[in-house]
Amino acid sequence: MRTPWGLVALLVIVMTISFIDRGNLSVAAPAMVGELNLSAWAMGVLLSAFFWTYALFQIVSGWLSDRFEVRWVYTAGFLVWTAATFSTGLVSTFALFLVMRLLLGIGESVTYPATSRILAAVVPENRRGLANSLVDPGARVGPAAGILLGATLLTMGRGWRIIFFLTGSLGILWLIPWVLVAPKKLASVSRRSGSEEEGLSWSRLLRSRSVWGTCGGLCGANYSWYFLLTWLPTYLVRERQVSYGSLAFLGTLPFLLMVVSSLGCGVLADRLISKGGSAVKIRKRFLVTGLSLTAVFMLGVLSPRGELAIASLMTACFTFGIYASNLFALTQALAGAGAAGRWTGLQNACGNLAGIVSPILTGWIVERTGTFAMAFVCAGIACLAGAASFGLLVGNKPLAGQALAARLEKREGEGEPA
Repeated sequence: MRTPWGLVALLVIVMTISFIDRGNLSVAAPAMVGELNLSAWAMGVLLSAFFWTYALFQIVSGWLSDRFEVRWVYTAGFLVWTAATFSTGLVSTFALFLVMRLLLGIGESVTYPATSRILAAVVPENRRGLANSLVDPGARVGPAAGILLGATLLTMGRGWRIIFFLTGSLGILWLIPWVLVAPKKLASVSRRSGSEEEGLSWSRLLRSRSVWGTCGGLCGANYSWYFLLTWLPTYLVRERQVSYGSLAFLGTLPFLLMVVSSLGCGVLADRLISKGGSAVKIRKRFLVTGLSLTAVFMLGVLSPRGELAIASLMTACFTFGIYASNLFALTQALAGAGAAGRWTGLQNACGNLAGIVSPILTGWIVERTGTFAMAFVCAGIACLAGAASFGLLVGNKPLAGQALAARLEKREGEGEPA
């Protein structure tokens, strides 16, 4: 099976757009707080609100991606979130900001379930590490590009509203190549469910320890990821006295370091699998190693020396990319093409509960303590918990293969031909 790299490129681009759009508020936050008189708690609520609907609708989006034409499911979600992004630049009250963030979460809930469904169906196993590590940098380049663009506009005195207008309107250009390419590549994906995946019903998924292991692991990792995604610019400006001009570089670099390690480790995992290694075991090792190292370097950010703290932050982000490179490739290996959308949706629904907790808890910590120290401690502990969940709960064999074996054994016992 040949890998459709053009389609993968479109998924990389749209993932970048999605993370620019969901991260816009964190970039605008330092300027918005003063203009709209928002407390750290209120900003924490707004930063958290996206994840309320994003987490809830993951299961819905996963089911839709497995059940209907995935290209149109993705298109509908994209239109909802770009409209919400543009409209955010028009509102001025806390209540309307909240509504826009909730709508953004609904639209963007389609990204990972649909992407996972597509990659599991059209990319061979020994190329999924590369494919996923190409898509994953979209999640890292997006925040980096958003911070660079937002900081530049704020430095030029353009105000924070133009950030939402530009990203909401320019993002829509992605639809043109998507409409031209996706129908040719994805017309049969929704109808393609090989016999090996037919046994993965919702009940079997919910009874699997591996499913809940990936859910718990993602929850721990996402606590740290969304802490960085939502509060990093404010931390650098408020606690390390970084100017908006310097923010364009220091706020962008952590995400670019994630890109480097994610791509490198995705390719390395594929090579190890091509040499005969177990896909599940190899990808698990990358996840556990990456999260464990990230937890260690998170503690270095507590240093009173600014240079050492920022160096530790950059290193923690680099090691986080080791984990990120194989996250969804592991899910796809465990679930198979027929259940990748549902498994990813359930996994993201649980994992993004951390997205609800992390921004709002960080806002509370900063308001009560006046510093980000305990926020980084919490992020490190969350990474360790995620590593333990992946390492101890996730099995070493694909669930799809186990379902097939059990079904064949049952048929043989009943005297039916396999």
